Amino acid sequence: MENKKNKIEKAAVAVFWLLFAFSVLALANIFLMNMIDLFNRYVFFISAFILLCLGIALIVLAVKTKFRKISKSFLILTGSAAAGMVAGAVLHNLVYALFIKLFGENFWGAAGDEPVLFIFATIICPIALFTGIIGTVILIAKKKLR
Repeated sequence: MENKKNKIEKAAVAVFWLLFAFSVLALANIFLMNMIDLFNRYVFFISAFILLCLGIALIVLAVKTKFRKISKSFLILTGSAAAGMVAGAVLHNLVYALFIKLFGENFWGAAGDEPVLFIFATIICPIALFTGIIGTVILIAKKKLR
């Protein structure tokens, strides 16, 4: 039983580091997409999908681990922020398209866009992701994850 618990904890830490790497890739792609041809939309969509999957996996693994409450909280925050960032961006575009389809192109008027999910995906989730990553890295560095 101890061996299985140890494997889940190692898997949670490995998924965290993978999520960290793909979040850096996705955020770099967002800011560099129009400047450098090296980064393109395909890389962004692939990294966003992987980020969503890793976020969900980190949430599931964090719930199953026997880490301390603060460690679980930071891991769950990191996973949910990563998944929420991708889901919020997709939902923002779907809601925008749905409202235009239902109410016409001039429905938004001067506002121009659906703001709630946009703010969630571009401001709230990246701040939460940054907080979760920093908190988890500090706990790993101090060896207080367990």
